[in-house]
Amino acid sequence: MKIKKPGIRAKFFLEVGAIIAACLIGIAFVNSQLLERVYMWNIEHTFESIADEAYKSGDNYFPILSEYERTQNVSIDLYDETDNYLYEAKSSYLSGNKINVISRKTNDDGSYFNVVCAEGSTTQYILYGKSFENNYHIEISTEINPIQENASLATTVTTVITVLALGLALVFIFDYSRRFTKPLIQMNDVMQKIAVLDFSAKTDIDRDDEIGTLANNINTVSDSLDKALTELREKNLQLQEDIEKERQLERMRQDFVSSASHELKTPIAIIRGYAEGLKMNLDEGDGGSAEYCDIIIRESDKMNQLVINMLEQSLYASGTKAPEKDSFSVKEMIEEFLKSAEPIFKEKGIAVNYKVDDALVFGDRKQLTTVLSNIVLNAVSHAAGEKRIDITTRREDGLLKVVVFNTGSFIADKDKDGIFTSFYRADKAHSRKEGRFGLGLSIVKSIVTNHGCDCGFENKNDGVAFWFTVEIADIKEGNYEN
Repeated sequence: MKIKKPGIRAKFFLEVGAIIAACLIGIAFVNSQLLERVYMWNIEHTFESIADEAYKSGDNYFPILSEYERTQNVSIDLYDETDNYLYEAKSSYLSGNKINVISRKTNDDGSYFNVVCAEGSTTQYILYGKSFENNYHIEISTEINPIQENASLATTVTTVITVLALGLALVFIFDYSRRFTKPLIQMNDVMQKIAVLDFSAKTDIDRDDEIGTLANNINTVSDSLDKALTELREKNLQLQEDIEKERQLERMRQDFVSSASHELKTPIAIIRGYAEGLKMNLDEGDGGSAEYCDIIIRESDKMNQLVINMLEQSLYASGTKAPEKDSFSVKEMIEEFLKSAEPIFKEKGIAVNYKVDDALVFGDRKQLTTVLSNIVLNAVSHAAGEKRIDITTRREDGLLKVVVFNTGSFIADKDKDGIFTSFYRADKAHSRKEGRFGLGLSIVKSIVTNHGCDCGFENKNDGVAFWFTVEIADIKEGNYEN
């Protein structure tokens, strides 16, 4: 059969009651056992002091001994080596009576303390005797009466002991009350946090009573609520993300189909028109059929390039074409590309300058070359005025930022959000004329994102600067300029 443990109310009553009882019993015990010892120690100490003062006074002992007899209520006798009185007590407690020794205590220096009483009397006296080096002998006696004659000392000792005991009891009771209320305060604090859905706090109470059970239950409830709400938040967040992704995918599909259809509509119409012309023999023998064929081929090439770009963008955006990263020199990559694109710059009359760090970067060189190519060719298409392109780099938090600046007009506020979107072209007429489909910068965005980096642009005083970042593998100090 399991024994039922006392409840918290019974434990509190028993423990506090035990503390108070122990204090009272302690006071009574100390008062009964220690008071007499303190009294005797006080008398012995006084007698020893009187004897020492008498010895130190030499032949001038009379006034000192007389003063002690008057103030200390003692009887003092001083003898020489032949037992002749040198100083005789004015009123001896023990003279002329037969003395019975009740107890005797001898010290290391030969002095002694005797408790005696006169024959036929119950009054006890304490007698102290000591021989000096000059062969003088002193005896000091006084009546032992701790109740009447030493009430002041008894009261002082009892008061001090009582105060100390009471102070000690208060300390114990305060400590116990603190320990008793601490778990209640802690549980209250935890419950207040739970009320505002903060489940980080936990009770730390190791007890085997109702308070300990309550504390464990609070922790259990807190953990259960925290788990349930966390799961609910995660599912709700995941649901929102899934819904938003579906919306984005749907918008992307619609935009993609719409844009692709629009881009393909024009070359298909042109091809169809010229093909019908050939069929109707509109060529009058002046070389028109060859020109029609050239136009059909050119428009077919545009359609082919569009399809290739669409496929490339799809692979990068879906993450299917993951980057194969390795270390390479970004300076070499930039120089190789600029050399290959030099005919384009000359054709457009564009001056290209570059000042880059000889830094080793970590990434897919082929894909990052595509990023650089698309950004630079975009700059070529929009370069105006001075017609200058500047390529620079700078290091930022372990990344290398490659910046491509071109002189020309700003990017309008209405176009800023769509710059890196598929098929988006700020200058639609100009872009169509140059055979651009608005996929280059969206490919840049996808490649850079797959590298775990970023890209963007800034309007400058005299043009626009596009940039992308790449992880630095190692950097050698030095700037280079073409």
